[in-house]
Amino acid sequence: MLLIFIVMLCTLVSAQPSMTVNSTGNYKKPYWMAANILVDSTLSIYNMGQNALPLTQANTTQIGYFEANDTAFPVQSGIVMVAAQNASDVIAATNGNGNNVTFTDSELSSVLTQLGSSGYAIKDMVEIEFSFIAQSDSIKFNYCFGSHEYDGYTCSNFNDVFGFFLEGPYINGVSAPTNGTVVRNIATIPGTNVPIAVNTINSGSPSGSYPASNCSSANPNFVAHSGYYNASNGSITTLDGYTDKFTARAEVQCGGWYTIRLKLANVSDAALSSAVFLEKQSLKGPELTIMDSTNVGNSFNDTMLVEGCNKNEIIFARNANLSVNMKIPIYVDTVLSTAVEGVDFSVLPDTLYLAPYQTADTLTFWVYDDNSPETNESLTIVQDYVYTDCYNYPVRRMSYLIRDKDSLEGTLTLNATSDTVNCPGDSVELSVVATAFEGSYDGLWLADSTYVPSRYFQIDGDTSFTYLLFDECGDTVVFTQDIYLKPYEPMGYERDTVRVCPGDSAYLAPVYLGGENPLTFYWLDNLTQNNPRVILPWNDTTFVSFSVSDGCDVLLIDSALAINMPKPSAGFQYLNDPYVPLRVAFSEKAQNEVSWTWYLDSTVITGEEFEYDFARPGDFEVTQVVMSDFGCIDSITLLVAVETDFYLYIPTAFSPNNDGINDCFSIKGVGFESIQFEIFNRWGNVVYSTNDEMDCWDGTYKGKPLPMGAYSWRLLVDLPFDEISIKEGILNIIR
Repeated sequence: MLLIFIVMLCTLVSAQPSMTVNSTGNYKKPYWMAANILVDSTLSIYNMGQNALPLTQANTTQIGYFEANDTAFPVQSGIVMVAAQNASDVIAATNGNGNNVTFTDSELSSVLTQLGSSGYAIKDMVEIEFSFIAQSDSIKFNYCFGSHEYDGYTCSNFNDVFGFFLEGPYINGVSAPTNGTVVRNIATIPGTNVPIAVNTINSGSPSGSYPASNCSSANPNFVAHSGYYNASNGSITTLDGYTDKFTARAEVQCGGWYTIRLKLANVSDAALSSAVFLEKQSLKGPELTIMDSTNVGNSFNDTMLVEGCNKNEIIFARNANLSVNMKIPIYVDTVLSTAVEGVDFSVLPDTLYLAPYQTADTLTFWVYDDNSPETNESLTIVQDYVYTDCYNYPVRRMSYLIRDKDSLEGTLTLNATSDTVNCPGDSVELSVVATAFEGSYDGLWLADSTYVPSRYFQIDGDTSFTYLLFDECGDTVVFTQDIYLKPYEPMGYERDTVRVCPGDSAYLAPVYLGGENPLTFYWLDNLTQNNPRVILPWNDTTFVSFSVSDGCDVLLIDSALAINMPKPSAGFQYLNDPYVPLRVAFSEKAQNEVSWTWYLDSTVITGEEFEYDFARPGDFEVTQVVMSDFGCIDSITLLVAVETDFYLYIPTAFSPNNDGINDCFSIKGVGFESIQFEIFNRWGNVVYSTNDEMDCWDGTYKGKPLPMGAYSWRLLVDLPFDEISIKEGILNIIR
C-alpha cells in the first residue's frame, strides 16, 4: 500500500502545471502592474482617465504576475487577468468560478453584440486602466487568451468576453470630432475587426450538440482561424485551451493623450471563467537601437578595432515613428579620441537618414593600417540628439580601442639536398609555414591555385614555384623557389595501327624512342617481352597495352592498336511478281558493303537488285556474297519459293440503272492466259459471253435490258503450264 501511495503521489506531482502565479503585494495592484510589468522604462503612463481625473483602481486577486516556465506557452511572463476569484485559477484544479457579481459595461456589451450574445449578463469583470502620451505613431503590446469554456462550450450561445479599449484623438485612420475622442477595441483577430473569444478562435469544431452556426456568425472564418488555437493538456495551465500570441496594435496620433482599458468578464454566469495573459514589458516607447559589429567578416573575436582589417559597422534601428524622416547626427568626440578621423580611420558621415518606413541604417567605417607600431588608440563615436515631431532620442556614445595588427611572416623550405633533379618526374617537397599573422591565414601556389602549404611537386623541366601567403587583414608575402632538370629526351611511341578483317590475325610491332638506357619492354596483359607479337583481336578495337621503363624510372605506358574493320552483313529480300509467273525480284538488304555477287539457278549476277525469270516453280537456293571497302566478305543463302499465282474477281450482283454506281458487270484477274465466260437465263440460254476480262456488260440482251433476277454463269480459265480450271456461280441483276 505504501508503494502504491508513493507512485500515485509522484503521478500527481508530475501532473501539476509548470506555470506559477503570484497575486500578493504589488502584484494585485492594477496600475502598479501596468506601470512596472506591462510597460517598459521607455514609456511613461499615468493613473488617470481621459478626463485627466485620477483613477481609483482597487486591489484585486483577479490579477497577478505569472511565469509560464515552459517555452511552449505563447507568453513566457507578465500579467494574468482572470474572471475567476483568484488569478491562480489558471493553475488550480478548479472550474474557474467567479463571485457571480453583475456589472454594467457598455464597451464589453458592444463586443457581446459583435459575438451574437447581446443581452447576456456581464459577471465578475476585472479591469486595468491607465493613460499615456503617444511618443510615436503607433502602439503595440503582446497577449494571449485562454478559457475553461473550450472543449465543452465551443459554439455555445454565450462566451466570456474581453477587450482592450483604446481611447484617444485618432485611432487607425479615424479622427475624433472636435473636443471628442474615438474608442476602438484592439483585441481582434489579425487582419480583421473580429473580437477574440471562444467562438471566434477555437479548434474549428463545435462542442457536443452546439451548432457551428453560433461560431460562423461570430467569425465566418473560424475554421480557417483554428490555426491560432492550442489545446491544453494541463502541463502548463489548467485552462482547456489558449490562443497563439497576438499583438494588439493601433495607429495613433503622435503626442496625443490616450487611455486604455483592459477588461475581462464572465458572461451569463460565474462558472468556467477565462483569462488574458499580457506579455511583460511588451508595451514600449520608441527606441533607437544601436548594434555594433567590429572587424566584420574576420575570424577572430576582438572588441578592439584592428588596423587594416575588415570593415566595422554600427547599425541604428528604430521600432516606432516609422512614417517620418529621421536624421541621426553623427560625430567623433575629439576630446575622448586619440585616433584622428581621415588618418587613422575613414571619414564618417555627419548624418544618417532613415526615410519613411525605413527601419535601420548602417554606419560603416574602416581603420587604416599606418604601418607604424604604436600603443592602442581610442575612438569615441557620438550619436547626437535625434529630434522628431513627437519624441527626442537621447545622445549615445560608442567607445572603441584601436590596436596594431600582427605582422604576416613565414618561411618556404625545399626539403632536398639540391635544387636540381636528375630525371623527369622526380618529386621535390616544398613547405610554407606562417610564423606570424593576424586572425587566420591561408595561401596558394600560383601554378595551380591549390591551397596545401606543404606538398610534393613533380618536376618535368626547369620551373619555378611561387606561393602567396595572406592573412584576413590583407597582408601578403610571396615565396619563390626555382627547380632545375638535367637534360633528358622524353620517351615516345610511334603508334602503328594494324587493320584486319574479323577473324584474321594482327601483327603488332610497337616502336618507341628516347629515354635513358636501359629500356625494358613488357606487354601488360601477359607480362611477356616478345616484340613484335601476333594476336587474334578480341574486340572490334583491341588495345594491347605495353610499358617501357628507362633508367630514370620513367614509365611509358601506351597501347598497340588492332582494329577489326567493319564486317559486311549479307542480306536480301525477294518478291514474286504477281503479274508475271515465275518472275522474282531480288533487292539487297546488306550492311557495310560495296559490292554484291549473286549465285542462283546456275547463274552468277552482280549488282544491288535485279529480276530473274525461273524456268519452273519450286524452291531454289539463292546465295548472296558481299564485300566491304576494306575487302572483308560475308554471305547468306536463302531458300526462295518460286510460285505461279493467279486470281479472279467475279461480282455476285450489279445494278444497271444508269445511276453511275455499279452500272456494269466485269471480271478482274491476273495470272491466267485466257478466259471463256458465259451467263445463262433461267431457261439455259446464253444472254452474255466474253473472252476479254476488260469487257464491261450493261445487263442487256440484244439491245434490251434483261429483267431483274438471278442468272447463272460458267467460267473456263486457261492457266500456265496447260492447266484448265472451270468455275460456276450466280449473278443477280438489281434494278
